[in-house]
Amino acid sequence: MTDNTNTKALGFKDMHPEQVMALKDFIDLALNCAHADAFEGLLEAAEDVVVLFGGIGIEVSYDVGY
Repeated sequence: MTDNTNTKALGFKDMHPEQVMALKDFIDLALNCAHADAFEGLLEAAEDVVVLFGGIGIEVSYDVGY
């Protein structure tokens, strides 16, 4: 990534609600499809993206089904 101090960025507050929902859906799908060995790394990356867009993080809950 190049250092460009003139770069302007969007946050969740600046985005259309459908854009926010699409990003959240994508992150949810990616986390649900991740294998156990890759889940933690993917979760960290997803949390970084959410925070960069002005969010506060990701809450994960486990649903055990038999």
